[in-house]
Parts: sequence; C-alpha cells; structure tokens
Amino acid sequence: MLSSSRKPLLHRRNYIVLWPAYFDSARSWSEGRRVPLNLAVINPSVDEISDAARRLGLEAIVEADKCYPSTWWRREGRVLIRKVKGLSKTKIIRMVAEELIRIRSEKRSARK
Repeated sequence: MLSSSRKPLLHRRNYIVLWPAYFDSARSWSEGRRVPLNLAVINPSVDEISDAARRLGLEAIVEADKCYPSTWWRREGRVLIRKVKGLSKTKIIRMVAEELIRIRSEKRSARK
C-alpha cells in the first residue's frame, strides 16, 4: 500500500531516465557521460534535454528535484522519456544528444 505522503509513482517500467550527466562534455565515461565527446555539450539542463526529446516526438517529463546518484548533493534533475517500441535507451540517448547539438547551434546563430 502506498503511503499518502508519496506521490503516485509513474509506472517506471514504461519510461527511461535521462540524466544531464549523460550529455555533459565536462564529465568522463566513469563520471556518467554516455555519449562520445563529439555529441556532448557543456552543462546541459533538464529543460534542454526535454526540449530536444519533444522535438524528436518523444513524450518527456521533467523531474527537477532529483539528484544523479553519484552527485547526490547537486539537484540537476532528470527527464523521463516514455519508452518507444523499437528504440533502445542507447538509441534514444544518441538521438537526444544530436538534437541538443542542433538546439545549441540554433541558439548560437540566433545570438549573432
């Protein structure tokens, strides 16, 4: 039975979790980065990650109050992505990373 103080859990088995650490170029593989450096960006935010996922047509939910387990003292948040049949977590991470690069380059060109 769920206690009344807990929010009802999203059915976690229907979602994959994306942490900003997966896309951060300042982190090493052992620190949690999951994409090659040429697909990583500096200090990605959960809002950028969710925006990238939505641009790809994926359902994204931001949980801003969550902490990446190895850096539990920093509240970076996480993004839940509804699983898509035929797409692995690795493939989704790569697609989101490529979209993050496009978003960053659009921002850069808009500033000029």
